[in-house]
Amino acid sequence: MRKSIWLNPPLERLVAQCGTAKGRDGKFSRRLGEIVERYDTIMKLIPVPDITDTEKMIIGKIICGSVITPLTIRRMDESVMDCATGTAAERQALAEKISSWSVTERLAIIESLGI
Repeated sequence: MRKSIWLNPPLERLVAQCGTAKGRDGKFSRRLGEIVERYDTIMKLIPVPDITDTEKMIIGKIICGSVITPLTIRRMDESVMDCATGTAAERQALAEKISSWSVTERLAIIESLGI
């Protein structure tokens, strides 16, 4: 069954790398499938750090509606301090937790929240 997908900017870059999104060679579909499969593998292998419900709410507030970029992930701990959710002490404790997490742990938290 043939499916259609919207080519957002990241997928447009992938099309450019593959040469085409159409045609019978399937380069784009094959490459997109590989990327999705590898990402899924990474997410399965990275343990999701334990966080409280309040911490989930704080992370949800800073991530929801945001475009996830390398800068978003890198500065995630700093963004927590600007959030209005939770107390100052809860935000400080979460920021300290996040600063100790790897990039993949930060992504795993985002994925676990379904954001």
